[in-house]
Order: sequence, then structure tokens, then C-alpha cells
Amino acid sequence: MTKLRTLFGATLIAAAFSSTAFASSPDVYVVKFRADTDASSQTLDSQLASAIAMAGANVEEVTIDTSTAARWEKSAHEAFDRDIVPVFNKWVGLPGFAAVVDAKSKRVLGCVNANIDAGTMAREIGKMSAKAAGKAYMSNASTRAVTECPPAFNVDPGL
Repeated sequence: MTKLRTLFGATLIAAAFSSTAFASSPDVYVVKFRADTDASSQTLDSQLASAIAMAGANVEEVTIDTSTAARWEKSAHEAFDRDIVPVFNKWVGLPGFAAVVDAKSKRVLGCVNANIDAGTMAREIGKMSAKAAGKAYMSNASTRAVTECPPAFNVDPGL
């Protein structure tokens, strides 16, 4: 009976810590910067949700919302939890776009905004996700202009 309990306990522990017990980590974070008062944020909200669904990539969306002080604080905590505080600090307060960040290296791979359609957004997110995962992605066009990020909104005055 003791062996049975030990075996059963070991099985429960193994199941609790197996890969299916925890969600797999994403290849990229799509960090959406938004504010209720920004018109392009409203467009980006719907387009980005569709684009992420169409991309079929291992993506986690993180929303940085500066509409109210409470949302700003919640956004700061979400950035901290994912170890992407430098990305938060660089663009917090500049709404209307999303930065695609490599989940492992925390490097910004590119950005998308409401000026492009959801299909193009999905293709670009898919490319950036594939790059972060170390996979090849076939493309017949150079789209650097589409994924260019805005200049830093917040600059350290000591630099």
C-alpha cells in the first residue's frame, strides 16, 4: 500500500509539472500601445486581434493602455511580469501602434500600426514570429517600411 501511495504521489507531481500543466512560452510578445482618446488605437484594437488570429503564430498580446492612471499602472505590471520594461519605457504614452518583441532576447523585431490592413499585419507578425523561433519564412517582398518603429517617445535625459 505504501508503494502504491508513493507511485500515485509521484504521478501527481509529474503531471503537475509536465509541459501540459503550464502554457508554453510565446515566441513573440505583441505589445500594443493604446489610449481611449486616440483614434488610431480604436482601429488598431480590432485589426490587431484579427491579425494575431490570422498569423497562426505563437504570440502573446500585451496591452499598454495609458487611458487612465489605473490602466497605466496595470500595464507597467504586465510589462514587468514579462521582462519587457525597456520596451514599455521607450514608448509608453505614444499610442496607436504595436511593437513585436522577441520573447527570449527581449529585442524589438519591428512594429505594426493601424495604417496597414489586418492581412498585411498578420503576414508581418508571422514573419517576425518565425524569425524569433529560428524558422525560415518565405517572402517575396521587402517590407521594412511597413514594420519600422516610431522614434523613442521617452528618452532618458541623462543620455
